[in-house]
Amino acid sequence: MEVIKKSLQGGVILASSVLLAACGGGSSTGAASDAQVELDSAYYTDVYGWNASGGLNQTLLGRGLNLGNYLEAPNEGEWTGGSLLVQEDLQIIADAGFKTVRIPVRWSNHAAESSPYQIDASFMARVKQVVNWSLAENLQVVLNVHHYEEMMNDGENMQESHIRRLVGIWQQISEEFPLSEFGQEQVVFELLNEPNGTIGYDDWNDIIARLTQLIWTTMAAEQNDGNEQRTIMIGTANWGHPDGLTELELPSSVNSDNTIITVHYYEPFYFTHQGADWVGGSNDWIGTPWLGTEADQQPLIELFDRVTAWNEQAGRGFEIFMGEYGVYSLHSEPDHQRAWTAFIAREAEKRNISWAYWEYASGFGAYDPEAGAWRPALIEGLIPTSL
Repeated sequence: MEVIKKSLQGGVILASSVLLAACGGGSSTGAASDAQVELDSAYYTDVYGWNASGGLNQTLLGRGLNLGNYLEAPNEGEWTGGSLLVQEDLQIIADAGFKTVRIPVRWSNHAAESSPYQIDASFMARVKQVVNWSLAENLQVVLNVHHYEEMMNDGENMQESHIRRLVGIWQQISEEFPLSEFGQEQVVFELLNEPNGTIGYDDWNDIIARLTQLIWTTMAAEQNDGNEQRTIMIGTANWGHPDGLTELELPSSVNSDNTIITVHYYEPFYFTHQGADWVGGSNDWIGTPWLGTEADQQPLIELFDRVTAWNEQAGRGFEIFMGEYGVYSLHSEPDHQRAWTAFIAREAEKRNISWAYWEYASGFGAYDPEAGAWRPALIEGLIPTSL
């Protein structure tokens, strides 16, 4: 594994540091190397009844999977050993029981730097091809702007020019994915993945206001025609951490009918990222267990409960989408990985939180492309057996 899950570099470590301190860093602290998983076996079953519809009876998006490391790479294939997405990949995902794919896209590498920020036509066509393959398999699509790293890193003096470029990118996406061709419940627009760096909470709130104005008002002919309105997805600043919800200031146009709120969930970070070569110091975490003990579970439940408490306040009631969660596979024990994955998925389902595992077929991947099979430790946690 070489360049996987770049969106976690630097900032997520910072975003997670507070929770890691609260959790005592890793999980099952002091556990013997041969300690056994204690998680209740109910977590490996369809305890909340999501199997029949894949969660679509309970939520709009249900159970999903990220097509990570493909279209979010600087160029497709650079992070996957030359492998490109093919239509069969979407068939494999749908056949396994997933109902949604989140498609991370690095538009900024394929868009001009000056107005009107023209997106390369061949790249736009490629994104549309993958979206259409997904829809052909009856998979719903979350389409985002991913890894706009220049916006986060170039400094405040460049911020406004990058925001204008982001608006220009979304204008073109809105033109290419109109409601007349890509229905309201088929494609969701996620405004920006993991705002961080110089995009602080106030900056992000301003960007949300500008993008909602663009999509629903300026582009109303394409995205808000009086019969349908494009559903959008809004995450949090500080790398999508759930505790960033309290800093969101949403425009009055945003409501539970037209917006889904998304958070990312990688806690405890020392466990989910042990040995990840893009995270400084992570080799020291190799061997960190997650056994499903009460001490392991409690801080994760408390974080879920904070999300639920935020959403229960007046004027909210949004669908919450856990748009990323996962465990780096190289060093984690399969039984521990299976337990954590099942625990997080079922705790989300318990609260009617839809989700998308990170990711399909790379370092966190649920699917092993070389073996042509799902990794048992992950698929058993994600798509459980029926009761």
